[in-house]
Amino acid sequence: GAQEGTPAAGLDIPTPAECTVAPRSEEDLRVLFREVAATPVLDSPEASPTPAVLPTGGPADEQTVAEINATWRQYLACLSSGDQAPMFALLSDNMVRRQFVVDIAFGVTEDALFAYLAATPVPLPADQLVPFAPFTDVRVLRDGRVAVVGPGEMGRGDVRIFVKEDDRWLIDDWFDLS
Repeated sequence: GAQEGTPAAGLDIPTPAECTVAPRSEEDLRVLFREVAATPVLDSPEASPTPAVLPTGGPADEQTVAEINATWRQYLACLSSGDQAPMFALLSDNMVRRQFVVDIAFGVTEDALFAYLAATPVPLPADQLVPFAPFTDVRVLRDGRVAVVGPGEMGRGDVRIFVKEDDRWLIDDWFDLS
């Protein structure tokens, strides 16, 4: 078993040192933040939002599966490092916008966000590191993006959608199936 304060033995835990992706530029992130901040927010959410549906598609080839897993591992390594700036480099513009919508809803200002991103990162404690489990069922969607279902909270599945931009896959969407 694992000791208190350490990750469980035998799990593949990406280390902060594996977060080697170059961060997005501050200018690029500021443009996206300002775009979201200037967009009116609905006064009330929909009474009955559309339920999440498991995406369907044919199986991805081995190279695509390997590339998706490399992006996911890099994301987990950056999460472990506590450094949000490189994590944004692993998200599509659409996913960054969605993150900023949440940040703004919680009262995060542009100045506060960029002060946080510029601060010295604090790695996650060992007992909070997330293990890497490679995706095996990667599905190609009609629009060329790919979808995977991973474990979610309390046994529910999380769907992660990846989009290829230039020569790499980025996280484009992430939602719960419940």
